[in-house]
Amino acid sequence: MEKLRILCLHGYHGSAGTLRGQMRSWADGLDPWATFVLVDAPSLASGDHGWWHAVTGKSANGGAGTEYRGWARTRDWIASLCAQAPFDGVFGFSQGAALAALLVGMCALGCERPPAPAALDFAIMVGGFMSRDRQHAPLYEALEASGPPSLHVIGRADIIVPSEASRALASRFPAPLIVEHDGAHVIAATPAIRRATLAFLGQMVRRKVARRTAAPVAGAPPTMPALLSLDAPLWPGRARPSMRITFPAGPPTGQRPAMLVFRGGGYTRSDGSGAGSAAWAARHGMVGIEVDYATRSTGESYPRNYADAARAVRLARARAAEWGIDPARVGVMGYSAGGHLASLLSTQPALWIDPDDDLAPRISARPDLVVLAYPLISFVDGYAPGAFVGSVESFFGRAGVDEALRRQFSTELHVDPGHPPVFVWTTEDDALVPYTHAQAFADACRRAHVPVEYTLYPHGPHGLGLALAEKSSVRDWTTKLLTWLAQQWGAP
Repeated sequence: MEKLRILCLHGYHGSAGTLRGQMRSWADGLDPWATFVLVDAPSLASGDHGWWHAVTGKSANGGAGTEYRGWARTRDWIASLCAQAPFDGVFGFSQGAALAALLVGMCALGCERPPAPAALDFAIMVGGFMSRDRQHAPLYEALEASGPPSLHVIGRADIIVPSEASRALASRFPAPLIVEHDGAHVIAATPAIRRATLAFLGQMVRRKVARRTAAPVAGAPPTMPALLSLDAPLWPGRARPSMRITFPAGPPTGQRPAMLVFRGGGYTRSDGSGAGSAAWAARHGMVGIEVDYATRSTGESYPRNYADAARAVRLARARAAEWGIDPARVGVMGYSAGGHLASLLSTQPALWIDPDDDLAPRISARPDLVVLAYPLISFVDGYAPGAFVGSVESFFGRAGVDEALRRQFSTELHVDPGHPPVFVWTTEDDALVPYTHAQAFADACRRAHVPVEYTLYPHGPHGLGLALAEKSSVRDWTTKLLTWLAQQWGAP
């Protein structure tokens, strides 16, 4: 994915190291979108501090005025820095935020003398304020006329830079995005601020991509809007397994439903059929989440595979505010063995609780609806050692699993009246997982009075995935799914 390169400017008496600590919580998880380049003010090299010093004295017309001593040095130094390696945007805290506004004002004005930095396409300002040096007035006028997109983070309890000063700075931008918090002069990382930051950076990435592709070939079909994704580890302190969150294009419009995708692979891998489903969900207004989970290829089996899936559902709900998700509309979509894993969560959401899952005591792993594509459901129906490409043995990590244990994990035997609504489909001539699995699950739902939509297509091999390019009737399953989702959740 395209990344933004952002110049980061510290506050008065600060440094790059100080700013790094101040930004830590705010910037956590933003690596997929941006590279943050933190720099020291040039004054630090000579034992001084700050980007300038405000000195009050007589102005040229004899009245009182403020001069920013050190401004010229800072301006020329940053212009040189930007010329060496251009930045997409600028982030500033406190005096660094005031400087960020001046820099983008120079870009908007198109200054050549004094030198201006290379184009900065956006600015993020935390606890910022306006310059009192009159020589900067033209820069604010340029901002009002043609300033870039801007995000302003304001602390209502800030006594160092009062909130009114930060709002005055924001008012000089043509379309400022303002988000406030109840704290003081800090780089806050509340859910609302994190959500606004993600949305803002997402828009800036799309702008960058759009500019690069702004000259389409005559007669070429229109390109799909760019989607943004980020990787989030499932467990603290472990990079893998993870889940990839894909967001809908365009600005956020409130809380959206989420669809967690468990791809197939016979429990030997977690990247089998179902590729592209998270992006498909995002293109239809949902937050699409593809989940990595333990398999034989990672040297793991039950209960790790189940724990990973349960953690993914809980994590989506725990970070719903940050990711713009409605925690009451979290669905799961499972293909083949991934369908078995999804149906395990829906039928037995507390089958096993990982002691490291700090979310388990307060957040349920049961999804709000279930979508199953040619799912493996039963560990007894049609079972023989090695059946379903050895999925049963790979799930448990061993052979010779007795029937009593296999029945415990046969999800058609555990549907209860509290089960969420189900959409399930398969094909009659699936040679790998018999259609009777999906049918048995649908029948169990009906007996428990659980809403279910079941479609048995006459033809199609196992592992069709989204089937968008198929010529048979199975290609319409996603269209039927969208209709069904609208009935369950309303239009995304």
